[in-house]
Amino acid sequence: MQFGVRIPLLRDPSSPDPLGQTYALAQAAEEAGFDFISLTHHSFTPDCQTSAPFVIFAAIAARTSRIRLAPVIFLLPLYQPTAVAEQVATLDLVSNGRVIFGIGIGYRDYEFEGHGVDPRHRGARANEAMAIIRQGFTTGQLGFEGEHFRIPDLPMVPMPVQRSGPPMWVGGLSDAAMRRAARLGDGWISDNMQLLEPTAAMADRYRAFCAEEGREPFVVITRNAWVAETREEVEADWYQSVIDFHLGYRQAGYEMADPTGVYGRLECGQNVPLAEFGHDRTIAGTPADCIEEIRGWRDRAKADAVVFLLNEDAGFDKMMKAIRLFGTGVFPKVG
Repeated sequence: MQFGVRIPLLRDPSSPDPLGQTYALAQAAEEAGFDFISLTHHSFTPDCQTSAPFVIFAAIAARTSRIRLAPVIFLLPLYQPTAVAEQVATLDLVSNGRVIFGIGIGYRDYEFEGHGVDPRHRGARANEAMAIIRQGFTTGQLGFEGEHFRIPDLPMVPMPVQRSGPPMWVGGLSDAAMRRAARLGDGWISDNMQLLEPTAAMADRYRAFCAEEGREPFVVITRNAWVAETREEVEADWYQSVIDFHLGYRQAGYEMADPTGVYGRLECGQNVPLAEFGHDRTIAGTPADCIEEIRGWRDRAKADAVVFLLNEDAGFDKMMKAIRLFGTGVFPKVG
């Protein structure tokens, strides 16, 4: 099982190295044994991580040697695919073959408006863009005639280090997204809001689509995550911010399974214990709690990889401590 961690961009404009803490978190993740680092991509969004993940990853690549670099996710339909192919291949060259290309189609209309793209075509644009990029990476030649993109017969320059290019992981919960992952991608990425059983059912559906296409499945689970020596520390440093995160999505209209009424109780101001809220929903608690949850996602959802979404509100020092504790107290004991 592979483990990834989403690294937040901790900005200090007064420092001569404004993103120095972010780079330190990436280095700590590599030392802790994480397999890859994730960044979230959005445009025109002040509170997001970055609108230029390949630039940030290049800086991280220069400061690390082993850990892989995975935008989970990059909003591919916003861009011209040959430009994206050149950026991905260049990052793969800079990092000596450490790129994983996580792809999504987006859902925020203002991003499409800002880039001059009709959001109604985002799925079709993603399908064509992935085909173009895959062709360039596998054959060394571009050239495509589609509804949304027309690319002349030109060489792919540079070529990525990885044979056939970096693996493409595709996010999304719809059948169309899972079929895209099965047909054009190398893995499927869940969201971080659904409970284990609904996610496991979607993973099974994705695997069925892979079987139809004759492709090997690869399931990537994303989860809000935190670890500390005691549950009291987790509750103090992490719990309320994750409750706010989930309720914010719920209030915005995002549909989430709530079989035990946890969300309704929280919205009424009732106290819900960390263990109850987190079970099959997050990977958080003591090392023993996290090990139990990881085993559940591995055994019941057959997850091949998990991305831990940390809480940047806890601050740099506590994030460093959590990353290191995952490495010493969790990963070696998952089994």
